[in-house]
Amino acid sequence: METLDKHFRALTRAAFARYGFAQAELMARWPEIVGETLARHCRPERIRWPRTAEAMAQKQGGTLVIRAAAGRALDVQHETAHIIERINRYYGYGAIAAVKITQDAKPVTTAPPRPEPVLAAADEAALEARLQAIADPTLKAALKRLGSATLKRARSSPQGQ
Repeated sequence: METLDKHFRALTRAAFARYGFAQAELMARWPEIVGETLARHCRPERIRWPRTAEAMAQKQGGTLVIRAAAGRALDVQHETAHIIERINRYYGYGAIAAVKITQDAKPVTTAPPRPEPVLAAADEAALEARLQAIADPTLKAALKRLGSATLKRARSSPQGQ
């Protein structure tokens, strides 16, 4: 089965490149990179790369433009060193050298967290039956956590249906 991920990247590459994002990873993984708390108050808007030939070829030393929610720009400004460090660590090189913050009158919208999937009673009973023969309680608990997480994920995935 083929996933839509590779087609999505090909379709959106030009749009993201227009705003300085060579890859959509920064936009897609913003909460993971800077943290959930900070991501609730700001979002990346574009990366402005230096105009020198050397910097353009290496994609280093860019300025990240961040749009912050009204009243949160100062909070975000205090975290700029942290933001630069986390992004450069994510990319593995000095991609970002500076951050410019613009304040937005509209609140930053983020997708609400998805509810945790619930394990069906029949699946839980089947998992318990498979784990009855294990004597070590620590191993049994670990395998139960692993099994329930796997079953929950398979049920909540559109490919598992």
